[in-house]
Amino acid sequence: MSLVKQLWLGTSLLILTAFLASLAASLVSAQSYYQEQLMLKNIDSANSLALTMSHSEKEQALMASFLDAQFSTGHYQRIELSQTDGQSLSFTASPADHQAPSWFRVMFPLDIPPGVATVSDGWVNFGTLYVESARTYAQTSLWVTAQRLFIWLCLVAVIAGLIGSWLVRRISSPLNDVVKQAEAIGEKRFIVSEEPNTTEFRRVVSAMNKLSRRVETILESEAKALADMRERALNDPVTGVANREFFISQLNSLIDDPESDTRHTLVLLRIPGLAELNAQLGRDQVNETLQIMCGNVLKALSNSDLLFQDAFMGRLNGSDFGLLVTGFQDASHILPTLEQMLTGPVMRRARLSVSTFDSTATHAAVLMHADHLLATAEQTNQRAVVDEDNPEDIPFRNAAEWRTALNQALEERAIDVAFHPLIDRSGNIIQVEAKVRLKLLDQWRPAGFFLPWGRRLGLLPHVDTAMVQYLLETFTEQGELPVVVHIARETLLDETLRRTIVNLLSQRHEPRRSFRLELPEEVLAEGELLLGRFVEEIQTQGCQVGISGIGKNLESIAKVHELGLDYLKTDPVYAQRLEDDPATQQYLQRLTGLAHSIGLSIYLAGAKTDGCVQAAWNVGLDGVTGPGVKSGN
Repeated sequence: MSLVKQLWLGTSLLILTAFLASLAASLVSAQSYYQEQLMLKNIDSANSLALTMSHSEKEQALMASFLDAQFSTGHYQRIELSQTDGQSLSFTASPADHQAPSWFRVMFPLDIPPGVATVSDGWVNFGTLYVESARTYAQTSLWVTAQRLFIWLCLVAVIAGLIGSWLVRRISSPLNDVVKQAEAIGEKRFIVSEEPNTTEFRRVVSAMNKLSRRVETILESEAKALADMRERALNDPVTGVANREFFISQLNSLIDDPESDTRHTLVLLRIPGLAELNAQLGRDQVNETLQIMCGNVLKALSNSDLLFQDAFMGRLNGSDFGLLVTGFQDASHILPTLEQMLTGPVMRRARLSVSTFDSTATHAAVLMHADHLLATAEQTNQRAVVDEDNPEDIPFRNAAEWRTALNQALEERAIDVAFHPLIDRSGNIIQVEAKVRLKLLDQWRPAGFFLPWGRRLGLLPHVDTAMVQYLLETFTEQGELPVVVHIARETLLDETLRRTIVNLLSQRHEPRRSFRLELPEEVLAEGELLLGRFVEEIQTQGCQVGISGIGKNLESIAKVHELGLDYLKTDPVYAQRLEDDPATQQYLQRLTGLAHSIGLSIYLAGAKTDGCVQAAWNVGLDGVTGPGVKSGN
């Protein structure tokens, strides 16, 4: 039995005990009072009548008239004169109807002795007088008193119950907060609560708050250490952007993604004569200029009106820089944004090439083509050369056509899915990831083909909602394996469709089937209240929630300790380097330890070889998915 129920039971028993005790004590006191008063009446009446009769003639008729007059003037049950010569005069009342119930008369009887007095004739004893008052009226009066006492005590009990309820709520309110915090810690949500005024509860909450703050401190310090490690191993020490190896890994992760049928933009930037500039201006000034340039380019892209998924910049060698703009293929539209950042004596020398690529290419071919364009810019003394050739046959050329096609596919429910397994070290499937397909112009297209335009047109929440509904209504092929559905950041921010997804999950016909929702790492930058409430609502429906793409923005990973997540999944770029790079192995090993310290599973995304899968097990990862993963690996 819970403590709150025990408090309620104790309060109720206390009020009931006080009620019964007060009622019983009051009735016993009233009973004693009535008996005492009636006994005194009997004695006084007997003495008064005996005195009168003692000073009167002792004729029988006169004695009878005295007795009759006294009997008529008051409520008497019996008046009797017993004479010494054996004669007696007696007046007795007929039995009266009792208004008090019999059980009450049994529980509270009025046992009143008659009043006894001696009637004398001069100095001679004439007889003994007995006076007994009627008890019916006293019993009825005691019953009425009992009813009034019961009503008043009930009113007092109700008031006491209300006060008790208020006290129980006041006492249990901090207890509920303690319970919620304890449950949150059990669900891997290390939240901080306000300390209550109750001494015992304050000590408990204070201890749990210390635990939560300690976990937060550990996460923050470990995230900072991981960020420093990532900075040293994967970033250029001068500019802070990715080094060549990490940039090529990012490029490979885009090309190797089997679900990516979209085009991305690659920008190469070269600063000719960098050695001469170092001699003229000084290495420190040139390095500072390069660092500012890289920061300004990324900031300008994030603040621009260009619609893209992500921007990733790296330094390929001393004078060459690369910029990957994912989910973006309008090559010529990016130039104005970049050129406004290339000012000053160093940046005015810069030459650029802009080209697009998709997953059908190789990273060597992509870089070779971009280098060729960059060489053309240098030879022709142009600021930039843009590859306007688009080898992909894109059926829709403007936003209106894309919107019409996507809306039509959603309305006609032209939706399908492809499943990719995520396995554990024994080769058993942990979950299957559902990748959406849409039928556009009678051809099934993978997510990468239409999601960039879906993001630009604000249709991602509708795609995600349609995907969840489709899986709930038609998906039966994978038995009872958990199914992962990817939810975009835009869907999380759309209150109406977010609520629709929660309602769909709550009404699913197959409760045995476990659904898991996976959110991108970028949602960690959103309000913790919004994200935490969504995670709690989804988990209430029996579904798990994970975060994918972990590793890009490690400063936000410390927030996961308050969300109660179930698992994390790394960015696919790390799978490109895990097999052969000790620094990446050490980095993922520490990231795995960090996740395990707060009870989270962590999976590797993007594995494409058996060696990468084995390296994942060596660093302690809990699961692996990617183009090279099959059940039984």
